[in-house]
Amino acid sequence: TTAVEAKALNKEALQAEVGLPVDRKAPLVAFIGRLEEQKGPDVMVAAIKEVLEEEEDVQIVLLGTGKKKFERMLKSLEEKFPEKVRAVVKFNAPL
Repeated sequence: TTAVEAKALNKEALQAEVGLPVDRKAPLVAFIGRLEEQKGPDVMVAAIKEVLEEEEDVQIVLLGTGKKKFERMLKSLEEKFPEKVRAVVKFNAPL
């Protein structure tokens, strides 16, 4: 297996694991980090909303824990864009 093939397989596995449509052609962006004020999750959420309103085929996976207000912001993105966003707001080492 080449690195490119492995990358595609990992992408498909992540899409399936979090419940996004498995689509090799859709760009997939992932964030992994603490949801704390100094990390700017509110800025990230605002930017993601803009991207998702302009780009139809992009998918986003957000993985992190922290302040509850930021966890709620991530979950609200998932609720607003259920076919495009997954917010995993718990510690999940395998992901």
